[in-house]
Amino acid sequence: LLPSFYLSRTVSAVEVNTPEEMFVENGTDAKLPCTFTSVDVISSAASVSWSFQPEGAATRISFFYYSNGKPYPGKDIPFKDRITWAGDLNKKDASISISNMQFRDNGTYICDVKNPPDIVVKPGEIRVRVVEKGIHPLF
Repeated sequence: LLPSFYLSRTVSAVEVNTPEEMFVENGTDAKLPCTFTSVDVISSAASVSWSFQPEGAATRISFFYYSNGKPYPGKDIPFKDRITWAGDLNKKDASISISNMQFRDNGTYICDVKNPPDIVVKPGEIRVRVVEKGIHPLF
């Protein structure tokens, strides 16, 4: 039989929050919101990674990483020179901005936050739909 203090210990987890879906006009800049909760202090070991799964594709592309207070945007097309860090980990914000959104940017964006020793339950996912400028879909 395990001593009771083993049973009462709960594992803390980072909870990541994103909107489920966003509509963005073609050619405009989009801020992809991602916030998180963590019971642990935000440590210097905290990191954020963003990946993209294009519409209809089976694989994800990692395109942005933030660690030790520095953003590391990927050098690969399609996001080269279009990503800006828009978050603040001390405020539990892991958002990014993407400039000049195009129809090829349609797909799912995944925000993953790690804050050791917290564990991540699941990353946040945003389905982004790029629409023609001036045409607003019904929500």
